[in-house]
Amino acid sequence: MGLLDYYRQFDDMSEEEISARLMEKRDAERAKALAHIPTIDLSGTEWPEFPNSEVMNASIYVARGRINGYPDRHAERLRRSLATRHDVEAERIVVGNGAAELLQSAAFALLGGGGELVTPWPSYPLYPLMAARAGGRPVAVDLSADRLDARRTLDAIGENTRALVICNPNDPTGTYVRSDALGDLLGRVPEHVHVLLDEAYVQFQDVEHEDACLRLTDAFPRLLVVRTFSKAYGLSGLRIGYAVGSSQSTEMLARIAPVLGVNSLSQAAADYAVGIADRELAARRRLVSQQRKWLAEQLPRLGVEVTPTQSNFVWMRVDGVSGAELAARLERERVLVAPGGPLGADDHIRVAVRGPRETDRLLLALRRALGTENGNE
Repeated sequence: MGLLDYYRQFDDMSEEEISARLMEKRDAERAKALAHIPTIDLSGTEWPEFPNSEVMNASIYVARGRINGYPDRHAERLRRSLATRHDVEAERIVVGNGAAELLQSAAFALLGGGGELVTPWPSYPLYPLMAARAGGRPVAVDLSADRLDARRTLDAIGENTRALVICNPNDPTGTYVRSDALGDLLGRVPEHVHVLLDEAYVQFQDVEHEDACLRLTDAFPRLLVVRTFSKAYGLSGLRIGYAVGSSQSTEMLARIAPVLGVNSLSQAAADYAVGIADRELAARRRLVSQQRKWLAEQLPRLGVEVTPTQSNFVWMRVDGVSGAELAARLERERVLVAPGGPLGADDHIRVAVRGPRETDRLLLALRRALGTENGNE
């Protein structure tokens, strides 16, 4: 079509019709362009890349060796490596098939007979479920401005409360409770209550030392700190985690340890990963920290409200748009995110923080989804 022919097609149209025609054409061109753009999935929280090749080789070596033999059900070698890393006795550590299994085992051990489990909310959806599965009752404490409120939490603890579970940094909000504030709370928790501290994302926070809260197990005998190799370590497919307690909590640790232990391949990979953790985790922490700081600057300019995060995801909302609707709009732009409804807040979404390319794709998708593509916030 020549230039004059292009303009003649609009001769008998009103301005409104011309505008509609052009918008229809632009939408068609965008849809065609999007068909060639791969979808990116920012709905999960696991590390998106393969772990160090030597970590994988450690599992392969075991698989090619004594795969027909039973594993060390006490995971002695891995426990010694973890004990050295965290400067605690190996007897204070148990290894399980993921942090979730250890938390569920703790719930079974503590909530028999209908005990209550108190948890801030929104938080990891497993907590109410694991309480119910253990025959207990979950008690939710609304977060105050997306942060743990010590007074509300303590007020929620009653005679039937047997466990308080805290995710730190919290999933899905990403907020972090410093060790001094957590220690103050622990000092006021009644003696009949155990505290389960879920530190699945602790390697991503840069507020204080990675073990700042774990060190509290030295002083609080009813505190169990649970960690996983599924997130920053990038070993989700191996399902392995561990719990650290005080020197007085060995009986509880024995109750939550899996009877037959963890498979040999997972133990070998995790042990090697601990050996190179300082180098690997520091690089991943820096990447996530840089990207979430950039998002914290850019998202408000798009009219997006974002909660300050110390994890590898951001918790965000847009006024007047439900989380489900915002997630659907982003999906049309080929960016998958987690709607906040199943995570505890219908008006939010949770979005994983990855590398610079994923950050740019997310920001572009948000501009289009919110109609601010041309800077008209």
